[in-house]
Amino acid sequence: MKGVSSFTIALALLVSTVSVGIPALLPKPAQALCVTAPEDGWWRNKNSSTRSITRVHVDFQCQDQILNGQLHPPFPFYINLFGKCHPTDCDWGVVGANRASNGWIRTTIDHGFARRDVWVKLYENPSGNELRVWIWTDFTDPNRRDYASDDWFRRF
Repeated sequence: MKGVSSFTIALALLVSTVSVGIPALLPKPAQALCVTAPEDGWWRNKNSSTRSITRVHVDFQCQDQILNGQLHPPFPFYINLFGKCHPTDCDWGVVGANRASNGWIRTTIDHGFARRDVWVKLYENPSGNELRVWIWTDFTDPNRRDYASDDWFRRF
């Protein structure tokens, strides 16, 4: 290698060694930490003549960020129920929910006149998945009778 100094060779070796090591120092691409929950989506009551809940929206939110020391978003699930009303269904609002160790997604809705404990669970079967929504309604008025509703939904 006539005309090539030992400095040039040393520099070339240094550059090639450093450039080979650089990819190991670069940040790795983010990998998905969450998989969308199977309950995620819109569900319609199987009983089209129900006097209870007509539709349910389950919104799964990946909790892959921490902001100010708190998980963000604060809940992995957000549930929106629609009750039978006339002429249009009543929107019960969106509430945060968590999955319990037994698989149920659980939340509470406070309408002022009643507190509703809501449980939502997916049942997988060959004819298609079904969502079960079980609600205990506890009225604040002691003269009103508390009750439970148990409805089944199909995805739409």
